[in-house]
Amino acid sequence: MIHPRRLKGTAANISRYYTIGDYYTKGGDEPSEWGGRIAADLGLSGRVDPKQFEELLAGKVGDQQLGRRRKEGIQHHPGWDFNVSAPKSVSILALVTGDDRIIAAHEKAVTSALSYLEEHAELRRRVEGEVVHETTGRLLFARFTEHASRELDPHLHTHVVTLNMTNHANGDHMSSLETRSMFAEQIVAGQIYRNDLAHSLREIGHEIRFDPRRGLFEIEGVPGQLIRDFSQRAEQINEHAQEHGHTGQAARRISFFETRKAKEKIGLEELRARWRTRAEPYREPLDQVLADAEARGERTIAINPNVARRATLFGIRQSETREAVNNVGRLYRTALASHVGEVRFGDIRPLFEAQEESHKLLKTVRQTGDQPLPRGRSSRRTAKLELALSEHLSLAMGDVSPAATRERLAEAASAIGLTRAQTEALEAIGTGRNRLVAVHGVGGAGKSTLVRGLVEATRSDHITIALAPTSSAAADLGGKAGIESRTVASLLASGGYGITDKHILALDEAGQLSNRQALRMLEISRATGARLIFLGDNKQTGAIEQGKAFWLMQRLGLPTSHLTESIRQKTDEMKEAVTLARKGDYAASLASLDRVTTAESAEKLAKDMVAEWTHLKPSTRAGTNILVLDNATRLIVNSHIREVLKREGAVAAQDHRLEVLTPAGMSDQEKQVARFYSAGQVLKFARDNAGLGIARDTEYRVVSIGRNGQGRQVVRIVDENGRQIDWNPRLGKAAHVNVFLNEERKLAQGDRIQWRLVNKDIEVKNAERGTVLALDGTMATIQWDRGARVQKVELSEHRTWDHGYAETVYSAQSKTYDRVYVLAPVESGLVNGQNYYTAITRAEFGVKLWTENVARLASKLAAHSGEKTSSLEALNRLKLDSHRQRGARHKDRHDRSREENARDRDARKAEREQRERERQQPERADRGPRSIGGILAGRAQESAALVDRFLRGTIEHDRARTSTEQEHSVAPEPVPQSQPQPQPDHDHGGHGGGHDR
Repeated sequence: MIHPRRLKGTAANISRYYTIGDYYTKGGDEPSEWGGRIAADLGLSGRVDPKQFEELLAGKVGDQQLGRRRKEGIQHHPGWDFNVSAPKSVSILALVTGDDRIIAAHEKAVTSALSYLEEHAELRRRVEGEVVHETTGRLLFARFTEHASRELDPHLHTHVVTLNMTNHANGDHMSSLETRSMFAEQIVAGQIYRNDLAHSLREIGHEIRFDPRRGLFEIEGVPGQLIRDFSQRAEQINEHAQEHGHTGQAARRISFFETRKAKEKIGLEELRARWRTRAEPYREPLDQVLADAEARGERTIAINPNVARRATLFGIRQSETREAVNNVGRLYRTALASHVGEVRFGDIRPLFEAQEESHKLLKTVRQTGDQPLPRGRSSRRTAKLELALSEHLSLAMGDVSPAATRERLAEAASAIGLTRAQTEALEAIGTGRNRLVAVHGVGGAGKSTLVRGLVEATRSDHITIALAPTSSAAADLGGKAGIESRTVASLLASGGYGITDKHILALDEAGQLSNRQALRMLEISRATGARLIFLGDNKQTGAIEQGKAFWLMQRLGLPTSHLTESIRQKTDEMKEAVTLARKGDYAASLASLDRVTTAESAEKLAKDMVAEWTHLKPSTRAGTNILVLDNATRLIVNSHIREVLKREGAVAAQDHRLEVLTPAGMSDQEKQVARFYSAGQVLKFARDNAGLGIARDTEYRVVSIGRNGQGRQVVRIVDENGRQIDWNPRLGKAAHVNVFLNEERKLAQGDRIQWRLVNKDIEVKNAERGTVLALDGTMATIQWDRGARVQKVELSEHRTWDHGYAETVYSAQSKTYDRVYVLAPVESGLVNGQNYYTAITRAEFGVKLWTENVARLASKLAAHSGEKTSSLEALNRLKLDSHRQRGARHKDRHDRSREENARDRDARKAEREQRERERQQPERADRGPRSIGGILAGRAQESAALVDRFLRGTIEHDRARTSTEQEHSVAPEPVPQSQPQPQPDHDHGGHGGGHDR
């Protein structure tokens, strides 16, 4: 781990602290050393001289004095400490068993991390009134390696005191150092350190165990309890952080300083004697670890090129699971974390550079999203996916006839009382000739009412289906419009089966669509001729996966009607709060809420909010929803509410302990790699696998990760009968497996319950809530809020539920409540402008919010919009690749494609009509009875046709997959003379192919 800290105090005190020490006497084997490119220029090498160190901390470099001139004199900030700490098991083996080879491996790994950090050294200067950051790549630092923590546990760590100075070249005047980029890259540098260290430890003879998601590791065989016994300082920080609700590195730093104890003077040799005594109960396993390493012996472990390529490709694909554009450092870190001890930074960096040289990884040229992207990268694969959206928009223009007359639409609008803006939007949709259109409306603008008007106007000729990314949002739109509802996922899973050109697909909460979901929806619309209407709000919570497709399609030219007036909010204060939030004036928006309550910790905030909620009358509680930002906070709030309701008697005193399944949160990329699975997880498959004996919708428990007879890594799972199966996740589709964690919940009569996953067996939608009327063992009688229906559910079989008191903002989107309580801890990673805006727009009459500090919350909301990234935006291609410009460039090809689409649709329509006639037409008497041979021959012909279609589809799929794999291979290709912008027109010709399905 690397923990950066700004130095405070006088140069003399800082120099004394690092060179002399103050909580134990430094020994001669605790080295110090000058480093950085500037050190050689200044003739600094070897051990750090305290006097020289003090002068440099004060900003004195030869005849130059750095700092700002003030009335009281020159002020110079001395620098920063980038503290690099070894994993605890490494500290134990290095310091308790006295293995100097491990200390040397640590020092070498620190050097690798510092080399990367130095690349990001910058200075800041003013050019024509503008502040400009210039990368120098030159540092001066002093390294001090120490062996103990403040609690005097073995703790191998190196303080890298980075002096506040840099320049462009030897001989240049020094300037103050700008560390913004270094701080941003310190997590990447920490991963570089761990991978380098882990590889060196393996060469010494040790084996490691690591977490491929977080990139952390420990030495195999070192007892966990010994690690905990020697981690007193970490335990102090963790306990304080948990007690005070400090999350994230910045917040935990508060706990670090507030738990520092008084210093104790002690010699290093006495410390080592203490450590050996404390470790004596673990002598046997420690000796075994050393014996195993000795048996393996020191060795040279060559890096497998195939492993390096897999790590590189995983780094790109996994990073782009969530964002279309990422800093290249994130790609590095993700690749390294997935293969700790197997690859080092130097092994994968050339492969990333090869990806850039072959233009499969593109450098971005402008900001996108809400995170700074000074070294942004987007893959050609992602850019082509976004270009496909533009291609589909071009092909959808003028592709349908009007759905209704203007008069009929006006009648429907008048009948249900649409506003003028809603009426204009309705007429634009109904009388237009574009197959794809959008309605962009503020939260609560009445988009579902508009859909009801469309249904009324087109009922005689068209079938409208309500769609949304979540089942609750789809059901809400379907209920209000009086039409069938489906989730986007279910429609995509069916491939659009049954959809024709008579259908109108009204897709609500379109802002939650990922790029891939949007593209698949466009493909279905194009293939079937169905109209597709996107309804959403770019200011609300966006997609979990990559992309902001709704925003992007509007920028690419999607015909869009705008509804700017909210009709949900019923009070002037609420309307003001929502309007100000939409404008980005969060301080004023917070001031317009009913009340904002502050407390010192997230735990205290949760208790205060629950206390107020429980004081409400039962009728008021029913109309007041509690919104939180993440599931961890939701669990805390649910627990507090249950405690209060038990005291009130609303929830029965007798609890039943039941097991529940909660999503493991694995991405599709992680699902296809065995090492990301862990013992205890529960798997459910959406498809049967006859070869392995896997049945769909059956629970399988992960017992271990191993290797099969071919040496391939597999996941070992067992069914309910204990039968073990070796399953290779690479051989199946990630979408066909759901991964859960097995957790425990207490449940009692009177509890509120919320379903967490769609369940067709009991006809329950995701996020649907109900009340437990009775509980007999694991059999619950539940009255669902939807329709007040009462149902008995066997909770030992159907386990994807949780307590239903607090709700996340994401699942609440599209819903309306009288009042809303919002819990917004400032340090939560999910506190952003979109989530805040979504939360407050759920309320009609009022919002109360709880946070630690109002000013800090407003500042964070302003700094973090929550907006996702776009590849085309980052590449500055939005205008050039708008559907109008592309349509003009490729008019002939698009015309041919439209004609081909029309022929395909006519052929499918004729085939459907023929099947319907055959189904309805009775057997004619003059045909005579069909012989058995004739029947069998007919069936054989039908089977042959099915097989033929299947094989054609398989061949097409294999070709596409082979093409994709070749495209994304990390092997270098010939480098073009100049880097072109992505031009996938040929890849997306005809039917818009060329993307992964």
